[in-house]
Amino acid sequence: MTRLLRALPCLTLPTCLTRPNWLTRPTCHLRLAERLCLLLLACAALWLPGAAQAQENKVTYEIVGFDAKAETMLVRLDDVNTGLALRLYEVESGQPAKKSVLIPFQRVDGIKTIKDARKKYKITDPGIEDTIYPLDPADETKTLSFFGLMANKERFVLAVTDKKKLGKIKDVPIKVDEETKAMAKASMKTVFWTTDRKTMVAVVSQKLVTDAFSSETDEFHAVRFKPSIIKWVEGEPPPPPEKKEDKEKKEEKKEEKGWWPF
Repeated sequence: MTRLLRALPCLTLPTCLTRPNWLTRPTCHLRLAERLCLLLLACAALWLPGAAQAQENKVTYEIVGFDAKAETMLVRLDDVNTGLALRLYEVESGQPAKKSVLIPFQRVDGIKTIKDARKKYKITDPGIEDTIYPLDPADETKTLSFFGLMANKERFVLAVTDKKKLGKIKDVPIKVDEETKAMAKASMKTVFWTTDRKTMVAVVSQKLVTDAFSSETDEFHAVRFKPSIIKWVEGEPPPPPEKKEDKEKKEEKKEEKGWWPF
């Protein structure tokens, strides 16, 4: 409406229209027509459904440390709409800690703000950011690598490999918009560990796009980690020879289910 009000002054009649010989001046008609066209374009920009831009929301998380018991973690938030802030989160739930508040700060004050917050919340463990887990400190080739993948369109999996086989850590539900039923696209950004490597927190980003808005938000998924919790994809013995018809039916069922076995 503000744009429309600003456009209204252009309807003021030019002085040539107040004179008796205004009909003999074609340039005056042209100027008035141009102004009317501009007004119509301004109205169209205000009222056409497609003219409005979709609302954008993007928030990224970074863990800057854990407390001594790995029960809470200090998180740096970067929101495209509100800017930078710190907040204390619970490790187990991945949600803000009770009675915790946002601590906004400017980029130039980041080091001091983080230092003060670590002292306030007793964040003594700086943590480690790493998608690699060493199985044998003496042998660099014996490691686990963590990554994420879509098991199907409704389920995201935090997975792991030892370079020989695949394994599963946990499932991550995919977000769905209630109105449009549009499904988010998930990806694992990184993994943070406590210094003793007993607790891992995966950072998963889910991006949901509709005609009305675009949302991309990080979320935490924590695991008290031991290699023994991994659900490995075990190899199966070769099956006996099958008839051609039975084989084709099994292939069809396999495609419907997807390749991920969990």
